[in-house]
Amino acid sequence: MRPPRPPNRKPTRGAAKLAEPKIARHLATTPHEFAVTRFEQGLICAAAAFYRFYGVLLGREGRVRNISGQDNAILQQIMAASRPLAVTDIARFANRDDIANIQYSLKKLLRAGLIEKAGRTSARETSYVVTEIARHWTQDFLKLRRQLFTDPAAQLPDFDDQLEKSAHLLNLVAGFYDHGTRVMSGAEQMADARPQPKPRG
Repeated sequence: MRPPRPPNRKPTRGAAKLAEPKIARHLATTPHEFAVTRFEQGLICAAAAFYRFYGVLLGREGRVRNISGQDNAILQQIMAASRPLAVTDIARFANRDDIANIQYSLKKLLRAGLIEKAGRTSARETSYVVTEIARHWTQDFLKLRRQLFTDPAAQLPDFDDQLEKSAHLLNLVAGFYDHGTRVMSGAEQMADARPQPKPRG
């Protein structure tokens, strides 16, 4: 019988290649840019995984009614609010400016019977509150969220501390992105306001 291989053997070339982080090389010309790019790619994947997870936790009823993770995030935001929320409230809390997409999510939640109109917060804006159906759905959602994420994560050493640091880092990074967006928007507005030279002739 051939003796078993020792467990601490070197990985094959293919395995080592798979372990290397894959990043967009054109975005990383320095070690700092490499770190930023790797973080951004992780952020993209984490955001997609989060919304996919929030969608699937609504189960079959959510799938039948085409309620996505983005829709569920808005539903939980309305659920947590101490007063009815309008579109601008939802956009402000989530740092979003895609008002049309928020309105589309609200229409889906209305059709599913998960929210209802609560009146107008201004001359133009309608506010929304959750229904009893939403409260029932959320109980199941929270049960699965605990089972599949929060309870297992609580077993990891120092996980809450890491989450707190990550939340601080994400807020800091969001500040950089928002500042850059404002700078670029202002530069474009200034460029549009400049008088255009008259054509010669």
